[in-house]
Amino acid sequence: MSTAVADKPAFEIPRTDLEQFPITRGRFDAKKVETLLQKIYSPEEVAEMKAAGVDKRMVFGINPHYLALVLGGGLTDEATGAEILPDMPASTALLALVMPRLGESFDMSGETDPSNQNRYAGALQGKLLHKYDEIVLAYSALACSAHCRYCYRLDLFNGSTGKSLVKPEELRAYVSEYNMALKEISLRTGQEYNGPTTVGQEDMEKYPLLRQRASFEYDVAENEKHVFFPVNEVLLSGGDPMVLTNHKLYEYMSAAAAADVSIVRIGTKEMAFRPERFDDAFAETLRMFHTNYPNVHVNIVTHFSHPDEFLQRTIQGRYIRQDNGYKWLRVVEDAVMRMTSLPFVSLENQTPMIFRVNNDAQALHLLHQELRRKNVKPKYIFQCREIEGHKAFAVPVEEAWRIYTESQKGVSDTARSRFAMSSEWGKLEIISVVDGIPHEFSSLLPEELNEALHGGFIIFKIHRSPYSAETQSDIVIARRNPEALWISGYEDRIIYDGRRQGQERFKALVLIAAMSAGNG
Repeated sequence: MSTAVADKPAFEIPRTDLEQFPITRGRFDAKKVETLLQKIYSPEEVAEMKAAGVDKRMVFGINPHYLALVLGGGLTDEATGAEILPDMPASTALLALVMPRLGESFDMSGETDPSNQNRYAGALQGKLLHKYDEIVLAYSALACSAHCRYCYRLDLFNGSTGKSLVKPEELRAYVSEYNMALKEISLRTGQEYNGPTTVGQEDMEKYPLLRQRASFEYDVAENEKHVFFPVNEVLLSGGDPMVLTNHKLYEYMSAAAAADVSIVRIGTKEMAFRPERFDDAFAETLRMFHTNYPNVHVNIVTHFSHPDEFLQRTIQGRYIRQDNGYKWLRVVEDAVMRMTSLPFVSLENQTPMIFRVNNDAQALHLLHQELRRKNVKPKYIFQCREIEGHKAFAVPVEEAWRIYTESQKGVSDTARSRFAMSSEWGKLEIISVVDGIPHEFSSLLPEELNEALHGGFIIFKIHRSPYSAETQSDIVIARRNPEALWISGYEDRIIYDGRRQGQERFKALVLIAAMSAGNG
């Protein structure tokens, strides 16, 4: 793979003061961390968490803005005395999001590499994720300004899977080489470059990136042709890219744009953790980017998990009703409005459902309504990922689906999201949980099928499918399991499996039919 150098801006990028809110981060025996934790817990509780290895699972991290939301009491600018956050009570929901729990390390079962991500890393092993043909996720930062205890990037922070930063020039080189290969093939064979490109065996040998990518899904030697889509989007992720300087962010964004993508996406929780980061200097940086790459759209995907992160509350803890909505925290509203005022920028939001944080239909309903009112489009509510220690944070799938479904009542279609799990096989949308088949109908079914379905079943739709999306829009049907926390809890109950190829999808149904015929 070539090593093209990413564009270095020949002009001065505006600077945002990232030191304005210093991060308190470290193990539980670090003096600042221990002092802070003892504002929440007793010394005995902190010692018990240390002994249980909670801080070995994940170090603690928080900044003054989010700490003020967690503990209450407000926040002022030390230099000017101006109010940043009003005096509000502590938030139990946000405390549960960032404060360690004793139970985190009691059961460390789960995936070390969530959803087998390294399988999709390709030539830049551990530096990017090329799971879906049309988008590349780049690990551009190894830190956040606060730590969610359920963090999906746990392995990135603790180094257990070898993931690391990709350099801007490496990102540009990978996307450019991948797209150039498809462009050359499409021009030579008369195919439309921006659509699906069918690649033969000879070209697989000629272009190593394509062969390597095809080998993720197939035994290339047994498949003469494969369909690829060009990369048209780069997602800057981490960690959180917004902990980077504006200069470094510009380097990553311009590297993606120079590789001929049409969308640069920034995945961030900083608008909740530290909205002051989205200041005039960052807005000007985006304008400079747009001036140089006017045909590239910037999509910022925020990570608001609970209304307490952006709505103002009274001393009694109530949200303040105003005409057509609720009163926002000024600093968050300013950040959102500053970004949405840029016509080449769009905002969307996604968050997992986490036990004791937002497994509440009313909170999720308000989250959707108020974000959409401020032009932030709700995108996904995710099932808590099966990371190590996930049992301390996950709500059972079927319970989570009912909470989510209840939260969407009275929400217009422009403000709705999807409830999904981001699995190894793509994004599986949970679309229905059926309690069971009424007796008057069950008596008409073959005994084996009736037995398989009598306890009810759950239906997943493959909303996003890896590679060239061959399984996209297929479904997975499984017998219910009220205790399941992930798709793994249904693997021995699957009736129809759209994740599989060909006849493998119908394996369980064929078995049921065979048993029924044998009894006939």
